[in-house]
Amino acid sequence: MLKKEARKITGGLSAPSKMPGPAYNLPAWECITGRTLVDVIGSVCEGCYALKGRYRFNNVRMALARRLESLQHPQWVLAMTVLIKGEPHFRWHDSGDLQSVQHLKNIFEVCKATPETSHWLPTREAKFLKLMDPDVIPKNLIIRMSSHMIDQKP
Repeated sequence: MLKKEARKITGGLSAPSKMPGPAYNLPAWECITGRTLVDVIGSVCEGCYALKGRYRFNNVRMALARRLESLQHPQWVLAMTVLIKGEPHFRWHDSGDLQSVQHLKNIFEVCKATPETSHWLPTREAKFLKLMDPDVIPKNLIIRMSSHMIDQKP
């Protein structure tokens, strides 16, 4: 598969300026836990950066929606592998979060297919992780459970 075809399937990667490599973002308005926390005073999602600024531009919103839809594509794992291969670092969800157990399993498959890449997955979706055997988590994937409230211990 060519990178051009992979970008078409997945919606492409993002390039967050504060990260050492590319990332994959989804719409923050579709965060399962975050869309509740956004209305909670003192939560880390209150005033979410991914619900304002450039994220409100129509072209950005459309790109995020395409990426969300792409999670259902049967070649998503292969396409993401093509885009990430050779990258030293990769962040999952610089906006947005896990959508399902299958989404998490697909990320595991991409990590296994790109062993030279260090993957980082911050998430608030503990319910999906609780269903996983810790032994199936790829060694090159760091999963960071994010707290719901500011200054809350992990």
